[in-house]
Amino acid sequence: MSTTHFNSDLRVYGTIYTNDGYVKIHNHETTDGYALEVKSDPTSVSGTHFGVYATMDSNPSTATSAMQLAAVAGVGRLASGHTQTSGTLHGVYAQVCNLGTLNGGPIFASAVYALIEDGGTYTAVSHLAGVMIDSHLDNAVTSGSYEGIFLMNSGNTAMGSVLYVLANNNITNLFTIEKASGMVSDSTTSDYTFTKTRKIKVVAGAETGYLIMDIV
Repeated sequence: MSTTHFNSDLRVYGTIYTNDGYVKIHNHETTDGYALEVKSDPTSVSGTHFGVYATMDSNPSTATSAMQLAAVAGVGRLASGHTQTSGTLHGVYAQVCNLGTLNGGPIFASAVYALIEDGGTYTAVSHLAGVMIDSHLDNAVTSGSYEGIFLMNSGNTAMGSVLYVLANNNITNLFTIEKASGMVSDSTTSDYTFTKTRKIKVVAGAETGYLIMDIV
């Protein structure tokens, strides 16, 4: 089924396809600025307001499930055969922008907020994380840097911390490193009298150095 609507409530400049309860908006071969725009101006002074609210309740038809699920999926993809020489390519772009005044100690403002909500039973998992970053890249990056997280400060305001941990006395380790033979190695330096030391490789100011971890 294919329908196109033009009215005051829904303005569509492409085609909406509906089938089995889902809606697809296709905007192919176009120079338009977007395929879908959602804008709201809430006037309430309390409660919660979402510009886009996506809820997915998985209800598998069998007792067990091996589905890969995502409430929101963003894919930024450069089509095959094309070359991009500048600009950006993001799967998801998030921005927090204050054009007024933030004045309150309890205020949290972030471009991305990730929450693990309580509920259900976690009998066994590989990992449960607020943020998971993975890479499937097999091709070499011949020029430039390749990393899991890239952080920069392009403003003039000094950033207090790269990482702020509010542990609430309920976090066991600062971090865990596994399968990192190129990053972590045994120390052979005899200057240390501890039972064992580990060297964690870091690069600071274009120079390679090591953080020494004492195992006692």
